[in-house]
Amino acid sequence: MDANEMLKISWEWEPAPGVRLPEHEATWARIEIRAGGEVVTLLEDSESGSSRRSIYAPLYPLAEWLAFNWWKLLFNSRLSRPELINAFERTRLTDPELLRNNFRRIGDGFSWPDLAIIPAGNQTTVSWRPYTSPVANWKIRYIGRGDVAVASADIQGEFARIINAVISRLDERGITSTVLHKEWAAVTGADAEEADYCRTAARLGLDPYSEAHEFEDEIIRSSQILATGLFTDFIDAVSPTRIRQSQKWVSQAEAKIEEIATPWDSRAQQIRAALSGVKILSNSRPWEAGWEQARLAREAAEVDCVQQFNVGNYVATQDLISPEPRIQALGRRDGRGAALVIGSRQSSSRTRNFLEGRAFWHSVANSGDSFLVTDAYTEKQKVERAFAAELLAPAAGISQLLDGDPWSVSLENVERIADHFDVSAVLVQHQIDNQLVSA
Repeated sequence: MDANEMLKISWEWEPAPGVRLPEHEATWARIEIRAGGEVVTLLEDSESGSSRRSIYAPLYPLAEWLAFNWWKLLFNSRLSRPELINAFERTRLTDPELLRNNFRRIGDGFSWPDLAIIPAGNQTTVSWRPYTSPVANWKIRYIGRGDVAVASADIQGEFARIINAVISRLDERGITSTVLHKEWAAVTGADAEEADYCRTAARLGLDPYSEAHEFEDEIIRSSQILATGLFTDFIDAVSPTRIRQSQKWVSQAEAKIEEIATPWDSRAQQIRAALSGVKILSNSRPWEAGWEQARLAREAAEVDCVQQFNVGNYVATQDLISPEPRIQALGRRDGRGAALVIGSRQSSSRTRNFLEGRAFWHSVANSGDSFLVTDAYTEKQKVERAFAAELLAPAAGISQLLDGDPWSVSLENVERIADHFDVSAVLVQHQIDNQLVSA
């Protein structure tokens, strides 16, 4: 793993005369945090008038916070959904869920950075911003800023390393049976079934120990009824209070699919064959994989970049309104073809096209037979959204249809191109911003 794709917390133990709490005195340290090769703990010191790369604080509060928030900190991918991310700069320190995954919540009177941990499946975004306390009499001000995607497994390993190091330090000093010892023993002592339940609760946005009890029976029941792939997508999207209703809808939608699947023609098989060799690496940018797959799909279908791609030729659909707005559709791909039961009301053919485009990705590029299209935003959804956008309105086609420089494209031009491809103007603008302007 390249240093530019890692979160690294390093420290050197320091003496702490006058610190009264034994756990703090034993773990006092000079702490430096790096992410993506950048220094998160870069700060200005008002007393010295200089900048430095580290803070002085005990590691015990950090380790205790990591242990207490272990499951939601690492597995609550709901924090990556678009409505939160779009308001991220404004709400990162006010939204209760975002703040819960921010180092600012460590507290204990020490000046921790504004560093947010935002899980999204196999990748986690590490985000930090300039910060100084508006109320505490801090003598430092954090000045760094950045956003880095890190492999989630690496973050989990780094957090475990810190906790184990702090516990070892305490044990060496004869400080045992702390709250940290007990909490970490509960986390690491969970058997496979309990750990799986804790991860599932966290993906529902619930703390498994304090918030998930009233939904436990429904969580377990759904895990037993739904196939593994469906259950994974289901849990990432469903509201805890709608688990039972939504599970019933999935069963009804699966029955409807039996009625609408139509056989694939040779062109659909060619598209699937063209995409079979494309691999999505855990450390890659998922949207780039989606773009590549869409280009291969158009090439296999022999559809020029300025032509409309009619997804309806490949996916048979029927409507059945879902009780959970975040569960948008259920689909299946098998030897008889691809079928989709749409659960969300679509405002126009353009939004429906995009939904069908996302489903088409599952049909030709993803493994497994049954799938859900949801509002979740893990790397899988990022791939499918990018695939649908590039399939329906290719960046190369948009470039040919533009009247001028993409940097100065007019709203009228965007809407004209959206009309041409029968997609939303927002989709076209995203394609311009993400592929043409940033090229």
